[in-house]
Amino acid sequence: MSHFKILFVDDEEINLLNFRMIFQNRYEIITALSGEEALTIFKKTKDIGLVISDQRMPGISGVELLSTIYEIAPDTIRVLLTAHSQIEYVLDAINRGQIYQYILKPWDTNELSSIIERAKKLFQLTKENKALTKELALNNRNLESANQKLQNVNEKLEQDVKRRKKLEASLRESEERFRKFTTASQDIIILFDTAGKGLYSNPAVEKLLGYTNMDFNNRQLTKSLHPDDIKVVREEVASLLSTSNSPQAREVKIQKKDNTYLDVELTFFAISLESGERIVGSIIRDITTRKKAREQLRLSEERLGDLSAMLINAQDDERRRIAMELHDEFGQSLAALKLQLRAMENKIHDGGEYQKAAIVGDLSELRQYVNKQIDNVRTLSHELWPMIVDDLGVDAAFDNLISNFLKHVKIKLDLNLDTIGHLFTTEQQRHIYRLLQESLNNVIKHAKATSIRIVAKQIENDVLLAIHDDGVGFDTLAVASDTGTSRGMGLQAMDERVKILHGTMEIQSKPGNGTSIVFTIACNMKEE
Repeated sequence: MSHFKILFVDDEEINLLNFRMIFQNRYEIITALSGEEALTIFKKTKDIGLVISDQRMPGISGVELLSTIYEIAPDTIRVLLTAHSQIEYVLDAINRGQIYQYILKPWDTNELSSIIERAKKLFQLTKENKALTKELALNNRNLESANQKLQNVNEKLEQDVKRRKKLEASLRESEERFRKFTTASQDIIILFDTAGKGLYSNPAVEKLLGYTNMDFNNRQLTKSLHPDDIKVVREEVASLLSTSNSPQAREVKIQKKDNTYLDVELTFFAISLESGERIVGSIIRDITTRKKAREQLRLSEERLGDLSAMLINAQDDERRRIAMELHDEFGQSLAALKLQLRAMENKIHDGGEYQKAAIVGDLSELRQYVNKQIDNVRTLSHELWPMIVDDLGVDAAFDNLISNFLKHVKIKLDLNLDTIGHLFTTEQQRHIYRLLQESLNNVIKHAKATSIRIVAKQIENDVLLAIHDDGVGFDTLAVASDTGTSRGMGLQAMDERVKILHGTMEIQSKPGNGTSIVFTIACNMKEE
């Protein structure tokens, strides 16, 4: 099933980028920078279900654009982004039916997501209702034709005709009540006889499985089940017919029209007819979202255990590295320094003016040696704790980090950095610094990139930190589903830091197509 199409219109390109980055994985996003461009796109593109437009734009305003779209395609849902000062004007547009709903700027992601989902359901329901109305009209015409024939055949049996009319009216009323209930249901509802032949299925069959009602009714339910589930379902139906006790709901896989399988929860019930015949009904509920949530919970629990183990190992490795650094570098350096001081002491005790020049030379060499060790201590200290963040803030730390990065790699760099340090506490700045540091470390270790772009921007109440490279890329799905140490300490650590910051991390990458990692962090908005 194709993605729900959304046309988002705003004259500020950063807002288009922000909207696309947030929603492109769930919907098909189309963007336009003006009302005129949006109208051109709308006329050329079929099945656009939702148009979201900013009110204040050069040229055509948001309300004018949505009013024109309403005249072209009344079924398309229309939502307006507006400021508080424009509310009366917007309410008038709502009353005249020009727009479906408005959203105050700056918009909230959760609120906007909820509105989009409601718009999607409304658009789909409108399309389904039109199709159902057409089908119902055809059924009514067929029924009226059949009734007319029946009246002609039984013209002389007036009393029997009256009885039949009463029965037919009652049947239509019952069918209508049943149809309204099943049509509104998001679950699949089916009825089949004891031989397994389908008698009825509601519109959810086409929505969830892709079958038409006729296609699904013409095949036995067991033929649509996964081979592993067929035997137990047959046994449960047989038990239901023999005991009238409905079995417990069962999770099974059911085959869709495209031959893929959908995870569903299956519930059976039996209906006894006046004729003595019995039919079986089933409610089939899509549990894909539930299973994904359960799987995500399992992966999170496993990753938490892996992260704890990796943190312990990382601490041990860091302590071992520091110990070796102190022993090999500073231990030997101090020993050499001790020897040099002893040699100078001997020269002083030997006396004589001729020793003065040699001692001065030794002191100069010793001072250079000490300066080198001071640099080594600073490097080790910086690796252990970014003091520059505490002293000068994350913006200065970014500049220093990027300068050191360029010393290690020859790479084309494109920077677009706003000042963001004043928006966060010192602790938050440390986490943000580590996010960029780890991202650049990954570029050095794995990406093999020739160019990299770094962006830090404030967008309304959020800060967007993005790192894009043209390197070798990787399979994000494989990494996302991995819970072992091969997932990497870096990604695990970044994920945990983003959670601490109450932000989000989005990674887009494919083998051979580079990598983009985007962090969205809510501003602390603290006073300076």
